[in-house]
Amino acid sequence: MSTSRLKRNKKQDYLNQTFSSHHTLLNKITQETKKESVLHMQISSHEGRLLEFLVKLSKAKKIVEIGTLYAYSTFYLARAIPKGGKVWSLDSCLKRHKKCKEIFKNSNLKEKIEWLTGPAKESLELIKTKAPFDAVFIDADKESYLDYLKWAKAHLKQGGLLIADNTFLFGSVYGEPEKKCKPETLKVMREFNKALANLSFWQGALIPTLEGMTVGIKL
Repeated sequence: MSTSRLKRNKKQDYLNQTFSSHHTLLNKITQETKKESVLHMQISSHEGRLLEFLVKLSKAKKIVEIGTLYAYSTFYLARAIPKGGKVWSLDSCLKRHKKCKEIFKNSNLKEKIEWLTGPAKESLELIKTKAPFDAVFIDADKESYLDYLKWAKAHLKQGGLLIADNTFLFGSVYGEPEKKCKPETLKVMREFNKALANLSFWQGALIPTLEGMTVGIKL
């Protein structure tokens, strides 16, 4: 293992240990991601806490989540919003959404979540009548981030919050790739980050988490 990777792992361990979240639902969710060998796709514990912090700070009540996986991030989003708030969580996989419903069925967070199964762009069309939204969280297919940004820009309220995960694209955006990605995906992510830096439309920043988390407030 390289020195940089070793340091990265130690940093990750420290962050997750310090900002760990112990909850039965999170344990069940993590078990499912391990069964399907997709744990690497799930946000970490400290990133979940950061997500919850940002949403609470924004006082969001209506949130769109693009990319559910097994709802680890959904848990933090739902916990961050007040009673009567709603998270519309989008994912293309029916099997995963069925499992998510099962995991959350006895939770007091259940009433805050609406699961929308199918291609994200189709689901976004279905809920646009419920706009404006207070926040949008993007953690899905990276090649579509610009499309999701365009939708968010059109359907977020003024002052609404945008959060996107994996915006370092595994180090590719700054020239130190940890894994190979398609040139067109790299182009999309660089343009995405550049768009959030455009002060004509967004007050944005890239939080240097291990995977990169770009945030923006719609101006």
